[in-house]
Amino acid sequence: MNKLNGKIAIVTGAASGMSKSIAELYTAEGAAVMLADFNLEGAQAVAQELKDKGFKAEAIKVDVANSDDLNEMFKQTINAFGSYDILVNNAGVMDSFEPVGEVTDEN
Repeated sequence: MNKLNGKIAIVTGAASGMSKSIAELYTAEGAAVMLADFNLEGAQAVAQELKDKGFKAEAIKVDVANSDDLNEMFKQTINAFGSYDILVNNAGVMDSFEPVGEVTDEN
């Protein structure tokens, strides 16, 4: 149905798991996707899989705990696609299960 036709999405943690599935679904719905992950090789493999299917996808190495990496992620997304419309914050491992309002930058 192409519900996301023409939209640009950034998906963190996109080298595997739920984030990979989100990226696959978003591209199938017409979005171009920036696959952001600390595992660059994994993100590049997913990007290539999507490109092989005719979708628009790029990969970038990002440590979501590093603000410089995040700034670069936004910059590279704009360089690759011109803008961004959707941000899926799905990277990371939550070990302490604290309420989101209480999570510190260090965690």
